[in-house]
Order: sequence, then structure tokens, then C-alpha cells
Amino acid sequence: MNQRADPQFVVNRLTERLLKDKSPAQCMLGRGPLRRRGRSCSECTAPREFDLDRAIGQLIDVGMFKRAPACPYRVITSHLAAGLILGPEAFRAKTSGRDRVNPSIEINKALKHIAAVIRASGLSRDDIGALSVKGSRWKGLWRLVSAELALKDALESFAQLQVPEIRRSPRGKRGSLQIQAVTRALASAWRILTGRFPAKDNVRFHDLLSAAVASLFGHSIRVPNWEAATRTALQRMKRDATDRT
Repeated sequence: MNQRADPQFVVNRLTERLLKDKSPAQCMLGRGPLRRRGRSCSECTAPREFDLDRAIGQLIDVGMFKRAPACPYRVITSHLAAGLILGPEAFRAKTSGRDRVNPSIEINKALKHIAAVIRASGLSRDDIGALSVKGSRWKGLWRLVSAELALKDALESFAQLQVPEIRRSPRGKRGSLQIQAVTRALASAWRILTGRFPAKDNVRFHDLLSAAVASLFGHSIRVPNWEAATRTALQRMKRDATDRT
């Protein structure tokens, strides 16, 4: 059974956490005492709300990030949020296939904005139509009224179409790119925290990757091939690094 999640909510929450983070700049893992229950240093303020957080805590407990230059929660969270918003795979995922928007919703938003401008002018639409011939100062309002009519026509046309539901689970080409965006972000964070990229068949990295995908998209019966995803991400990162030199 697939337990669905809301990727946008998770990304927004991770970003919010980064902005509110009060943890010290230097992580104390390996330099000071751990909390009694482990999974963080004595100064850590990172919340534990997603599968990803619990996976990071487990890696801390087994000593993967003993000499981390910065808080593992902060490093992994920041790389994941940035990768999903600005990363190359994330960008390709957003633009692949058909547009993932509901035209009716977006057009209605535009109509509301136009109506607000017209209402603020204190003029009726008929008044605007009559005044448009008397000077250029009214052309902007007149064009807004014309655009409003055109958008209403477009809205009627789109209303006759069946708009598919946006898929939140990583499937198909778009899903593969989403998985790659997550993998690339975590591989980069792993290198910062451990000093090296994930090695071949690195089960601990695969567990972290699995937890991140579960946090974003929910749990699914179909488990991606984490080793293949990792290998592809590393190849693309090395190729991009070569292209920049």
C-alpha cells in the first residue's frame, strides 16, 4: 500500500527549519558529549519529524559523522531542499512532459488580480471602454478589460478538458528525475559530512536515500534501485564537474 506524502509541504518545512535553525555553526559530534539518547550532539536543536530525520539520527548513532564539519541535520536538509528547488534534475523534472498545472485555477487567479485593479480605479467596465478613446492614460485599464474577456473565453475552453491529477509518487521519466534530484543532493551532502562520495553498494547511504524519498513521496511497494540511482547521480556530478573545468 502506498502511503502518500506532500512533497511541496516537506520541502517548505525543511526550508522553514533552515531559516529558524539556531544550532551552533560548528557541530560538536566527536568533539563533545552526545545527548543521553544519542542521535545528536549536546548543542543540537534539529527537530525529528520525518523519516529522513530518523535516518540521520541512526547514522549519527553508528558513528558515520563523527568529525562532521557542520551539523548533519543542517547539511543534509539544506542540500536536499536546494537540490529539489534549484538542482538540474529537479528543473528537468518540472519541465518534462505536459505542464503540471491546472489551467482553470491559474486563470481564475489572474482574473481576481485584474478585477482588483479595475475595482481600485473606481470605474465600471463600460466607463473604461468609453474613456479608452480619449487618451493614452486609459489604455492600460482598457487593455485589462480586454484581457479579462479573453481569459474568460479561455477558461470556458479549459473547463471542457479533463485536467489530470498531479502525481506525487515518483513514476515514469519525471519520477526518475525526482529520484535523481534527491540522490544527487544527498551524495553531495554525504561527501561534505564524510569526506568522500558514497562507495559502491553503500547500504547506509541507500537507507538515507530511501528515508528521504519516503519523507517526500510516501512509502511504496515498488522500491527504486538505489545503487543504480546512486551510480547515475555520481556519474552526472563528475561529468558536470569536468564540463566546468
